[in-house]
Amino acid sequence: MPQPPYLSVVLPIYNEQERLSGALQEVVGYLLDFPESWEIVIVDDGSRDKSGELVGQWMQREPNIKFLRLARNQGKGAAVKAGMLHATGRYRLFRDADSSTQMRELPAFLRLLENGAHVVIGSRRVKGAGIIRHQALLRESLGKGFVLLCRFLLVWEVRDFTCGFKCFSAQAAQDIFSRQTINRWAFDAEILFLANKLGYPIAQVPVIWKDEPGSKVRVFWAVLRSLRELGQVVFNNLTGAYNIASR
Repeated sequence: MPQPPYLSVVLPIYNEQERLSGALQEVVGYLLDFPESWEIVIVDDGSRDKSGELVGQWMQREPNIKFLRLARNQGKGAAVKAGMLHATGRYRLFRDADSSTQMRELPAFLRLLENGAHVVIGSRRVKGAGIIRHQALLRESLGKGFVLLCRFLLVWEVRDFTCGFKCFSAQAAQDIFSRQTINRWAFDAEILFLANKLGYPIAQVPVIWKDEPGSKVRVFWAVLRSLRELGQVVFNNLTGAYNIASR
């Protein structure tokens, strides 16, 4: 029986035919020089473009790429959950397909995991972080407000809930993502709340981040849905839906 890889990189995609090749060039290019074994798990969240065809072409060139396709669009959170639970790596990173945070940030995450951490997240809001290109003012302001609300309601110590570069031990990934219920915008907040509730300290690593054009997010509706989903996380906790014993 083959040994599981050291690292799994989970890449959720939805209608990413314009950006996918660039993202895979960056990820695969980095991993080809990586000293440990690895796999890439691409999860297609019901794309209607040619993203799946592009993945197929990459799989012919790179045997370490695995491909999951959700039958219908369920949300980024659903795609990440499917990928993290399908992955077999000792350490499991999920990152956005827009490459707003580059793979070169990974060594700092792995050092913490090797030293006993189970949950390590990228942050744009801790000392040492940098933003090369900001989001549009309205979107960035709403994002900061959402993060502040998440801190008050869920985990005060976390400074950045939504940076799409998060790494977990296999144990933590199984514990956390098997309990995840939010499929769309607030899933990041839910998984970090679950990590904290399960007793996993959350290490925060400063990253260099750059907003990339091509986002399909409709800000107004995303904010409304995020607030509703955040309320669902609070409700789930109050009603014991997460089935977590007090720690």
